[in-house]
Amino acid sequence: MSLTAAEKENIREIRIRTEKPVTVVCGNETKFVSCSGKLTGIYSDLNYKTDEKEITEVFRRMCSYSVYSFTDAINKGYITLSGGHRAGVAGTAVCEKGKITAVRDICCINLRIAREIKGAADEMYKKFFCGKPCSVIIAGPPSSGKTTVLRDLARQLSGAERGRLLKTFVCDERGEIAAAVSGVPQNDLGLNCDVITNYPKDEGIIIALRSFSPDIIICDEVASDSEAYAVETGLNSGVDFVLSIHAKDERELKTKRILRRLLASGAFEGVVLLSGENAGEIKSIYGVGELLD
Repeated sequence: MSLTAAEKENIREIRIRTEKPVTVVCGNETKFVSCSGKLTGIYSDLNYKTDEKEITEVFRRMCSYSVYSFTDAINKGYITLSGGHRAGVAGTAVCEKGKITAVRDICCINLRIAREIKGAADEMYKKFFCGKPCSVIIAGPPSSGKTTVLRDLARQLSGAERGRLLKTFVCDERGEIAAAVSGVPQNDLGLNCDVITNYPKDEGIIIALRSFSPDIIICDEVASDSEAYAVETGLNSGVDFVLSIHAKDERELKTKRILRRLLASGAFEGVVLLSGENAGEIKSIYGVGELLD
């Protein structure tokens, strides 16, 4: 509460750990929080630390004091908060037959701050979507703005601003793109966009194909064979896709098995690698042939 508006706007993550200083990620810098509530780049005994009691209370409040109802998400390592923010949670896993059934002794929480940035997809729209729709894969390291770009691209493709009004369908498995509350998206995804929240992506894509006749489907972080199969099913049905994947450079793009599988379909226009410096800033664009060589 002591920070200036400019400082708050620059925050990407807030990390709290048991008996450790609170750290704040601002752009590419990591800073500490002093006991007076200011940000500092210097570590000292005057930096604010969280104890076990406080981190437990933060965790319970994030779960609206109903931890049980968030069990599935917690077991996957995150909680999606109102506004599309995501809290990564870590502790001690309880496993049965090789599967995580619960997480106890929460000791680390990473709050990732989501922001709606209108215009974040402008450069991508101009390069790929001024003509007819096409299928594109967006890549980048964590916190490079992939979800921010997907959100704004949905708005531009399905909104009146560009005069397209394409039938757009968003598979929002983690609730970060639309940030829906009681089924109502809190972020602007345009006038002609349908959203499905918390469904597994592979199931959500099939529902879209069966019931919503979309022109284009948007989803975040495609990573499994079942998700890739659902995408391939949609591509074979004549639907375009905009997807995101984790990758930090060309070498990683060339070694991603799921990415190579999707590119082999021949339906994607290319892969856009984000720089991570500014939301929507494109570092490189790769043709399919460049990555399949």
